[in-house]
Amino acid sequence: MHRIAVIGTGDLARAVCYSLAAVATTSVEVVVVGRSAEKTGQLCYIASARAAAVGRTGVAFTPFVGDVEQPVADVDGALVCASSQSPWERLTAPSAWTALVGRAGFGITLPFQAELALRVGRALPERSWLVNGCFPDAVNPLLAALGVPVLCGVGNIALLAASAQAALGLPDQARLRMLAHHVHLHEPAERAEEVRAWCDDEPISAPGDLLIAQRRAERTELNQIGGFAAAVLLDAVLSGTPIETNLPGPLGLPGGYPVRVSGPAIELRLPAGVSRADAIAFNQRAAAADGVVVDGDRVVFGPALAEFLPEAAEGFDIGDLDGVTARLYALRDRLRGEPPAQQRGGVEMPV
Repeated sequence: MHRIAVIGTGDLARAVCYSLAAVATTSVEVVVVGRSAEKTGQLCYIASARAAAVGRTGVAFTPFVGDVEQPVADVDGALVCASSQSPWERLTAPSAWTALVGRAGFGITLPFQAELALRVGRALPERSWLVNGCFPDAVNPLLAALGVPVLCGVGNIALLAASAQAALGLPDQARLRMLAHHVHLHEPAERAEEVRAWCDDEPISAPGDLLIAQRRAERTELNQIGGFAAAVLLDAVLSGTPIETNLPGPLGLPGGYPVRVSGPAIELRLPAGVSRADAIAFNQRAAAADGVVVDGDRVVFGPALAEFLPEAAEGFDIGDLDGVTARLYALRDRLRGEPPAQQRGGVEMPV
C-alpha cells in the first residue's frame, strides 16, 4: 500500500481528501497532518466514509496531530496545503496588512507561503516526492533554489485549465496547453497580459473568454475544482498512469505550464514554436505583476513594499530569507493592528 501525507485541514486539504476518497484507483493510506485533533479527525472520518460509500476499501485516512517532520519521514510523497498566511484574511479580518497585500500583490506573502513547504521538503526521505499547494508559482522556484526538490504544485493554472477544458467540451487536457500564473485567476488589466492557450497546437484567440465563469465564481468555492484536480494528479502519480495536464511550478519553474506526468516524473509539453525560455519569460512577467519574482538565487518584491521594507523591494539573496521573513512578520503584526483605511495610494489587487 502506498502512503502519503496531506499537510493541513483547511478548504484545499478537505477538497483533496474528499475527492481522493472517490477517485483513487490504487491502495493508499493518507496521513492527514493538522494542528487540531477535532478538525483532523473530522476530515479523516468524512473522507473515510466517502471512500466506503463508493467501495474504495483500499483507501484509508489516518489523522496525525503534531509537527510535520515525524509523519513525513516514511511516506512516498507529501502534499502541502497549509501556510502561515491565509488567502482569505482580506475577507475575514481586513486590516492595513491585507490592504498592503492588495496593493503590492499576493507575492509579498511568499516567505509565509514557503515556510511549511520548506520544512516538509527537508524532512522527506530522498526517494519521496513533494507537491506544493501554497502559491506554487513562486514558492516552488524558491524551494528549488534552496535545494529542496519539488515535483509540481496544484491549483492556479490547474484550475484555469480545468475551466477552459470544461468551456471547450474536451474529455481531458491532452489537446489543451496553457501558460498561466497565479495572477491570472483574475482578469488582467490589459488583454496582452492574458493567459496563453492552445488547442491542438493552434493558439486560442480569446482564452479569457473561457475563464469568465471561473472569474465570476466565489473564490472560496474554487478549491472544490482545484482539490479535485489535485486528487486526480495524486492518483496518477501513485498508480503510474500517465496524464497530460497543466500544472504550476513543475520541477521548480515559476508559473504554470502544460506537462506530462508519468508516476513521480514530470516533463514539459510546450506547444510548437514556444521554447522553454519563452514560457519562463512569460511567467516571470506575470510574476512581476503578482508582486514577486524569484530568479535563481534572488527574490525581488514589487515597489509597493519599498515604503516598509526597502531592502526587500530592491531584491535579496535567498540566503537572507530568514531575516526578511522575520521583518515581514514584524510588519504584518504591526499592520494587522491598523485599519485598512490607513493604507495610502495604489490600486488594490484581489488575491
